[in-house]
Amino acid sequence: MRDLAPGQRVSIDGNVVEMSLEGPRLSSLQGELGTMLVGLDSARRSAASFAALDFATRELRPGIGFGEAGQLRLDLAALPPDVDRLLVILFLQRGAGEGLSFRDFGSLAAAFGDWRFSLDLTNRGEAAMILAEIYRRGDEWRLTGSGQGFAGGLPALKSALAIDIPLPSRPSRPPGPGPGGHGRGRPPPGSEFSGSGFAVDSNHILTNAHVIEGAHKIDAASDRFTAPAEVVLSDPRNDIALLRVDRALPAAARFRDEIDIHLGEDVIVLGFPLQGLLGSGPQATGGNVSALCGIGNDTSVLQFSAPIASGNSGGPILDQSGLVLGQVHSSLNLDRIRDGGSNAENINFGVKGVVVRSFLATLGIEPRLEAGGPSRSRADIVREARTFIYRIRCEG
Repeated sequence: MRDLAPGQRVSIDGNVVEMSLEGPRLSSLQGELGTMLVGLDSARRSAASFAALDFATRELRPGIGFGEAGQLRLDLAALPPDVDRLLVILFLQRGAGEGLSFRDFGSLAAAFGDWRFSLDLTNRGEAAMILAEIYRRGDEWRLTGSGQGFAGGLPALKSALAIDIPLPSRPSRPPGPGPGGHGRGRPPPGSEFSGSGFAVDSNHILTNAHVIEGAHKIDAASDRFTAPAEVVLSDPRNDIALLRVDRALPAAARFRDEIDIHLGEDVIVLGFPLQGLLGSGPQATGGNVSALCGIGNDTSVLQFSAPIASGNSGGPILDQSGLVLGQVHSSLNLDRIRDGGSNAENINFGVKGVVVRSFLATLGIEPRLEAGGPSRSRADIVREARTFIYRIRCEG
């Protein structure tokens, strides 16, 4: 069997192709993974003669069959003439924001006849993806491996491609956190809690998913105003949430265009920690990037040493040019460390900027990107940041 690289385009020999899927954790998580086949016409719209096929239903379509072992069998010569392209889509049955992502599968490999397309999912936090495409090219059919992911799941994929696909009903969420979930309990009714956030455009504010979990009312407050906010999308797996306010925000954060984060580089963290104890205004602390991964070598997060406290969650991590390179996420549980006979201070974690940008991209939001410039004074950076940071106030 020949290996197919992402983006590689190859000709398909013959008209009959069998597709199968395998992975080290597929058997234990097979109830979580859905597979869909979508037919598009030459204008990249849903083909009128080929309704999207959810493999779980095993419905028949022209040119489609299933083998005894569950593999999909495509007879390309029997497809309706208006089908110009087939998208093979993988998605999580629970949808986005339910404590599970492709990362939990470790890796997957799909066989398309004589071709094998493998994906390392170690750092993939999405909930839907285009696995591969089969398309007409003149008188022949061709295959390309894709792997394009969507953190927002099928709704985000459907919106981005403007295609007609069914959205399966979401199964009930099991008690307790899902695989890889944070396991935070919901606050009791009537309680008040808060965190931090920062504007990414004129109407949207980014915070942590755990900050707004269980909230029935959310406000975004700055030095100048307070505005009601609604949740656009929450991704607990990566601990990111996007809020929308119905008023124009005066400024938005700028993200660093460079993907790389450098071990040891200085950072500034802003937020609203320990409200009611330290005052109502924002607090700024400094430190450095102390590791490029988190617990268990999780490369979607970084470790930093700037002191933080409860209420900092969701705030920006800025470089020495004032550009966002991450978002405050959590701290190591020091009580648990001390109970084990060890000691540690200022071991904090943040979601990397590239993960945040991927999350925003699935919603069609493009934050302002800039190349890193000369270092600025901390006072100048904080003065600018105060125009786009917000206290996120919630009521349970």
